[in-house]
Amino acid sequence: MIENLFTDFVDIINQISEIYRFKGKYNNVMLLYDSINPILNLSEVKKENKAKFLIQIAKIKINHKFLKDFNYEDEIKMLKEAQKLAEDSNAKNSQADAIDLIGDCIYSKGILKGDFKEALNYYNKALSIRTQINDKLGLSKSYFHLGLYHDNKKDADDNDHQTAFEYYEKGLKIAEEEDFKLEQSFFFRHLAGIYAFVKENLDKSLEYFKKSTQLREEIGYIFSLQFAYFSEAFVYFLKKDMLSAREYFIKAYSAAVNVKRIEAMRVLIFKRGEEIIKEIDLEAALNYYNLLFDAAQFVNDKDGIKEIETRINNLKSSN
Repeated sequence: MIENLFTDFVDIINQISEIYRFKGKYNNVMLLYDSINPILNLSEVKKENKAKFLIQIAKIKINHKFLKDFNYEDEIKMLKEAQKLAEDSNAKNSQADAIDLIGDCIYSKGILKGDFKEALNYYNKALSIRTQINDKLGLSKSYFHLGLYHDNKKDADDNDHQTAFEYYEKGLKIAEEEDFKLEQSFFFRHLAGIYAFVKENLDKSLEYFKKSTQLREEIGYIFSLQFAYFSEAFVYFLKKDMLSAREYFIKAYSAAVNVKRIEAMRVLIFKRGEEIIKEIDLEAALNYYNLLFDAAQFVNDKDGIKEIETRINNLKSSN
């Protein structure tokens, strides 16, 4: 009886933490973790339940660090413990979740340089387990991560982008059939990226980015709305619709402030700025940074204002 009660207890705690994840309330999640973790060492708590809890918290910690902190050793340690607990209790879905997230740690650590080769081994191992047990949600996550691997790796070529596109479409099909709305938002967003930057179909790209944004708004996933708005803004910028670009850059910046993810926003801003300089020209980069300067002023991001202003001055002096 008590073991079943603890099973229900862990499920409820994970549901609460997931709501906090959607709302970007990371401190509340850590308060839960610090309060609950010692209880899970009781003998009445099944190993598979402790594994599920550790996986949930590790996932949130990884999300919170993305484009902000690139050290994932604590999360990997937590996930390896969860993997062992899941293996001992023959909980294959949790085993695959832990393995997949270890791959995600490696991917997130090397994302800016596109150097995350080791992640592929973990992604493929998780996919193999999920295929065996026909875990639909797990499969959609695996196809998404495999798509990311090929999409963002260093020196990705046309074959890589096509492979990523196929993984995204395969995963989207499952997500739509099973009504996994969060996963749908991920797939639409990254398919939109390929339409914009590989296939150069800006209209289709904007359509897909908007679908992704609408799904996130619908399910209340405000934690990553800033990236959705930023993507729309960037496509408007490429379409030379500067009024709409300015509107959505401000929405993105405001959303980042709302969930305290300004540091991650700045990383994305300057990453895209460097791509504009490399692939378009300095004039376009100046226009881009001026729009972001307005957005930074709108939310009073003092550090961002200074850094963007420095980039603008450097571009003007080199022009």
